Amino acid sequence: MVWLSILPEQLSAFEAWVARFFILLSAITIGPWVFLIIYDVILYLVRTIMYELPAIGGRARGKRRPRAPSLTERPSGTKRHFNFVRPNPSTDDDSAYTSGPSFDVPSQTKAQNRLEHEG
Repeated sequence: MVWLSILPEQLSAFEAWVARFFILLSAITIGPWVFLIIYDVILYLVRTIMYELPAIGGRARGKRRPRAPSLTERPSGTKRHFNFVRPNPSTDDDSAYTSGPSFDVPSQTKAQNRLEHEG
């Protein structure tokens, strides 16, 4: 590494170890992500191939074709609702922790109102 170094020649061994250290750090950082991407691709390919097998595959048993996960659709088929509005922290019930639209919860629920009007 002497040709590409700006350090004196006496520090070339130190520079080599520093370079190896940073290569190790990059492998520790990038390695798990690469592993997960490769695992995901292999899993998708195996599921797709298993679907196509005659007599025992998913097509032969009438199952749906495997799909990659979607960020905009739930497994049930309904669309996901993304909400960037923070819930009102002043409410004491569990509605502040739902993923639905954020709004003030009235003091009485619809069921309580129905019971008052019916009774």
